[in-house]
Amino acid sequence: MSEKLFVPSWLLRRNSTSSIIEDLSLPLVPFEDCSSTRNYAATIIPPFYHTLSLLGIFGNVCSLVICLKPSRPWSIGSIGVLNLALCDLAYLASIPPRAIYVSENYDWSMGSSLCILSNILHFVGLTSSTMFICVVSTDRFLAIVFPLESRMVRTPRNAALVSLLLWAITVLLIYLSYPNINYRERKSGIRYCGTVVTSRFRYSTATYNLLSYYSVQVSVPLLLLIPSYVKIIARMRQSRQQWAAGNMQGRGDKTIWLIAVFIANFFVCWVPGQLLHIIACIIFFTLYDHTNTCRVANVVNLLVESSQLLYCLNAILDPFIFHIQEGLWELVSKALESVGCRVCWWSNYAWSGKKHFGGPPSVSVVQLS
Repeated sequence: MSEKLFVPSWLLRRNSTSSIIEDLSLPLVPFEDCSSTRNYAATIIPPFYHTLSLLGIFGNVCSLVICLKPSRPWSIGSIGVLNLALCDLAYLASIPPRAIYVSENYDWSMGSSLCILSNILHFVGLTSSTMFICVVSTDRFLAIVFPLESRMVRTPRNAALVSLLLWAITVLLIYLSYPNINYRERKSGIRYCGTVVTSRFRYSTATYNLLSYYSVQVSVPLLLLIPSYVKIIARMRQSRQQWAAGNMQGRGDKTIWLIAVFIANFFVCWVPGQLLHIIACIIFFTLYDHTNTCRVANVVNLLVESSQLLYCLNAILDPFIFHIQEGLWELVSKALESVGCRVCWWSNYAWSGKKHFGGPPSVSVVQLS
């Protein structure tokens, strides 16, 4: 029966009479033939996948080479960029198999092992990217807003330890979500490769569903990044009056502009990419009524593939944005450090008892390693 077309085999074994309306796997591949209505996807989307993945892999490999140069000292910034490049490469490695899958009208011809590996790389890239973007943004927030208080915490050693912790958390989350990866061969000969997004059935080792996953992927970065960067921009504008007029003020303006570019990239690529998955789920649960299977499947799959294209674009832009930001912020930091040293000397001189003006002056130091 067509009602069972989206139910993975382990769900059917649990309860073969249950309603399909409460279950969803992506991509949405009905039992009935919908190939004639999705030819546009098979011909248009794969070339974009191949092009964007190649550009992204090239850019992030170059980013790795720059970060791993023997002559380049390890810093908090370089460790952050290195990890973000690894995240993007993991995600981009899953795109060429997906492009082939779409071009073959969702008939997976590369075997179950590559299906599982491709999905694991996909979720490793997305999960780790979210965490490292949040951590890098938090580090910048501490460096700008609490420069003196965070100096002992913001060290390359601690940055490396946090990176290892985040990768361990990523591995744990992928292990917990492994039952959501679904590969099966149908009687019609179609080989399906996808993920169970949500189900009313509770599998013993599946402790969360992917609908919750996509919701967290949107909400946590939004709640963290927006307040952080608003405060960062406000603090940098406030600090500009302490800088020498001209050169350093121009660099500060460039840094603020690059922060705005990063936020724009986040809102144009990352957030819509996550939201499209949620919208696809909402469309399925609200519009699917057994009579419009192909139409709903085509809309849902188009939204999902569009989200993947946005992720690819984000992975392409990440290395350029973060490397340019790192370079400018280091220049700003060095200039502010020299200004801060002169002010600190005067503060020590005043507090030594030779001169006293009622307390140490207020110092704002920005140090981005």
